[in-house]
Amino acid sequence: MKKLLFLLGILIVLAGCNRNNDSELPPRIGVNYFPLKVGQTWVYKVDSIAYDDNGPIQAIDTFYYQYKEQITDFIIDDMGQPLYIINRYYRLHDSDTWQQVRNYSAQIIDNKVERVEENTRYVKLVFPLKSRNTWNGNMFNAKGTQIYKLIDFEFPYTFKSSVYKSIKVEQVNILNFIEEIKRYEKYAENIGMVETLYDSLNTQTTGTKGFRCRINLVSFTQ
Repeated sequence: MKKLLFLLGILIVLAGCNRNNDSELPPRIGVNYFPLKVGQTWVYKVDSIAYDDNGPIQAIDTFYYQYKEQITDFIIDDMGQPLYIINRYYRLHDSDTWQQVRNYSAQIIDNKVERVEENTRYVKLVFPLKSRNTWNGNMFNAKGTQIYKLIDFEFPYTFKSSVYKSIKVEQVNILNFIEEIKRYEKYAENIGMVETLYDSLNTQTTGTKGFRCRINLVSFTQ
């Protein structure tokens, strides 16, 4: 009986230590995976394949282009929080002039990375970052619940011969006999987003209809 009570006491202490460790994590740990500073610039290459095999003639189109995101300004919002303005530019080739296409905004508020795209607010990350974290990426929009999951935590990522810690956030992962929908974003410490995969395919008929898209970082300027 004494041995049983002793073992129970150890389990209670260990459980208490685990709870304390979680609660004592700094609330903004991981914020350097989403740096926000005026002047920062990211250039990405985009490879996209569109499928439409359901008609009498097979049609597969491949698209290659580049886009650039640059933080050009910030303002203080109604809640007294900094809101960063991000300009997006587009071009087909390295020799082409960048063409501005739209603006976005991003901010870190209440330990959440909130990004507004096409007038829709998404929660990209939630701090503190922990392996297997989950949250509703659509908590501030009307698109319905979409659970994001941090599936890779502090994995090595090589960019320009340097190695960084990285995380991968799974946004969608649906695979069945009707459709294949996958989306994730990868972030590197002190850089930000470095990779996106987005597949949306319908396979319920005789062919495949939809697209595959790969976005990878080409350059980053502090």
